[in-house]
Amino acid sequence: MTKNSAGIGARLDRLRIRHLRFLELIDTHGSLSAAAGQLSLSQPAATKMLQEIESVFGAALVERTTRGAALTPTGQLALGRLRIALNALSAAMEAIHATPAPVPIVHVGILPLVGVVAMPRLLARLAARPGFPHLVIHESTVSGLLGMLDRGEIDCMVGRIGSRREGEATSGMRVMPLWEERLTVACALDHPLARKRSVALSHLCEYDWITTPRGASTRMLFEAPFLDAGIVPPQPKIESFSFHTNLCMVAGSRLLTVAPETAVRHYAGLGMVRQVRHGSWFAGGRTVFVTREDAADAPGVAAVGEALAGLMGGGELGGAGGR
Repeated sequence: MTKNSAGIGARLDRLRIRHLRFLELIDTHGSLSAAAGQLSLSQPAATKMLQEIESVFGAALVERTTRGAALTPTGQLALGRLRIALNALSAAMEAIHATPAPVPIVHVGILPLVGVVAMPRLLARLAARPGFPHLVIHESTVSGLLGMLDRGEIDCMVGRIGSRREGEATSGMRVMPLWEERLTVACALDHPLARKRSVALSHLCEYDWITTPRGASTRMLFEAPFLDAGIVPPQPKIESFSFHTNLCMVAGSRLLTVAPETAVRHYAGLGMVRQVRHGSWFAGGRTVFVTREDAADAPGVAAVGEALAGLMGGGELGGAGGR
């Protein structure tokens, strides 16, 4: 151990969980007195606690404002890392007390489309293993999941990493590639395109659309072939992030939507929509399993990763996006 690391360790020994909670409460309430009230501290005790925290970090973490108090940029940086510790402590308490016999609790973040085929098959595989972990599922967008992962609110995520910015957000994390899946067009069973043997790209511009909002990775993948062909992409009548919502609305309207092939096939199998026959215009997206380094080897997280790897190795997710 170096002299510097030994010194940091000695300072960290002076921290208590209440110190971490106090800093988080100041950020939440924007007030020292409100944070103190949450912890049943007197004003002098709150001031002393803040001095102790700043002494440990060797920097000013909080500044007084006309409205109360706010974290400095250094305080925000410290809290961002401390939240991971607080969430890990909460997860440990939850794992011990939530069930009669302690089992691993894993907070898994997923994109909604993952819940169609992949999650049921993953759960079936996990259920066949001893020590089936307790899963808490969180659904969000890619950026939302990456933020939750960075803050330690989830242990792992199953989603797509498409943009450079999203790729940079996973720097320092473990990323396991899973399946690749293309987008496809869906329509109602009685839509004019439902029975067409072949549809030209330009023909799609003649109809109204539901798409994800501008800036979403799916929207960019949808617009790319039109732009490459020198065609103005269709402007949607409705914008919605949820593939499930979009496909349900398409089922009862004359609108078109674009969604991952897994989702379209699922709803087509339910007799709600039909997949439009068209060329392979839309680029595929790679679904990945992402974990923070500090959580990757936890038993529950490792079990989820191994089960996903088993699904891929057994070809069980071939229909989820391999075509």
